[in-house]
Amino acid sequence: MKKILVLAFLLAVISSFAQTKNTVPPELLTDDSTYWSITTVSTVNYVNTTPGAYYNTVKSGGGMIVKFKFKENNRYEFQLYVQANTYNIENETWTDVEGTVEFTKDDKGQNILITKAERGTYRIIKNGQITTRAIKQEELKNQHSSKYLWEKTMLKDDPNNVYLLMVELTKHPDVDVHNPQTIDPSWVSKFHIPAR
Repeated sequence: MKKILVLAFLLAVISSFAQTKNTVPPELLTDDSTYWSITTVSTVNYVNTTPGAYYNTVKSGGGMIVKFKFKENNRYEFQLYVQANTYNIENETWTDVEGTVEFTKDDKGQNILITKAERGTYRIIKNGQITTRAIKQEELKNQHSSKYLWEKTMLKDDPNNVYLLMVELTKHPDVDVHNPQTIDPSWVSKFHIPAR
């Protein structure tokens, strides 16, 4: 009898893990190649006229790309690319992070998402020299795990894109969508995907 009870208990525990509720809203899921993104990489290119190995090459002045992808089973990917090219110095950094995400509501009824980074990689390219390292657990916890207020919307001036507006609550804990004076527009990250 004890064996049957132990077996029943183990089956109940295993099935509870298998039935983890997906909290990612279906409207935030995207196909494999689409990410919610912010892009400021310059479309203006410069010709390098300084003699040397990079003479007469064309490069962008710089910018950044920030991407989020939300997946079923409460998973997410985050990517950050930063490019800065000045005075014959070329710098690029890549940050790739993966982890879990929980979508919920706070006590004010606001949409909240909570990221918990599990693993990631930093890659830096400085004048052709590449360094790569795994992101340490302390960095994943303190720099890449966060809590956000979010809202999906269309902007009247841009009918070609759907926007995911996000405010980092760890930096701005008193924001309230019901009281717009509590939100500085500079705090709002405007991720977007093409409208379907």
